[in-house]
Amino acid sequence: MWHSAKKVLFCILVVFATSGPAYANSKHNFYVLTLSILSYSKWENVSTPTLCVIDNASITSTFQSYIQQLSYNYRVQTVNAKDFSKSHCQAVYFSTTPPQQQQNLIQNYPYRSLLSLSINNPECEVGSIFCLYNQNDYTTFKVNLDALSHSKVHIDPRVLLLAKNAE
Repeated sequence: MWHSAKKVLFCILVVFATSGPAYANSKHNFYVLTLSILSYSKWENVSTPTLCVIDNASITSTFQSYIQQLSYNYRVQTVNAKDFSKSHCQAVYFSTTPPQQQQNLIQNYPYRSLLSLSINNPECEVGSIFCLYNQNDYTTFKVNLDALSHSKVHIDPRVLLLAKNAE
């Protein structure tokens, strides 16, 4: 089953790669959108994914509130960028880290099953898989298909379809 899912994901990636940048938008904020994306992501042998927020305890606290309020089954913790490679995260959230540093941290992370999201990467050409930003009162995201192809996280294709040409 996993092999056929990889084929489907590959086909979707080919469609996206040949049709330009992928975008999506929502009236929700960064936190709700991030948690929604996580809910459509799957990791092998992980029942409670850990979201690591890089260098921002305030955002970690806000995520904890939303996780409790919305009854998601996720752990969230703050991780210093210098300690990231020693952490055990299934997802990482960058709020102030520049795109090239995001790229370096992701590439040096010892596990490939990592979902990466950023609110500090408007071009979304390097670094995180999902790049979130606000535009016209909407929280919008782009998908970095190159970064996605290097990750071993299974993203439900419906999330990728949401990103298609929403801008």
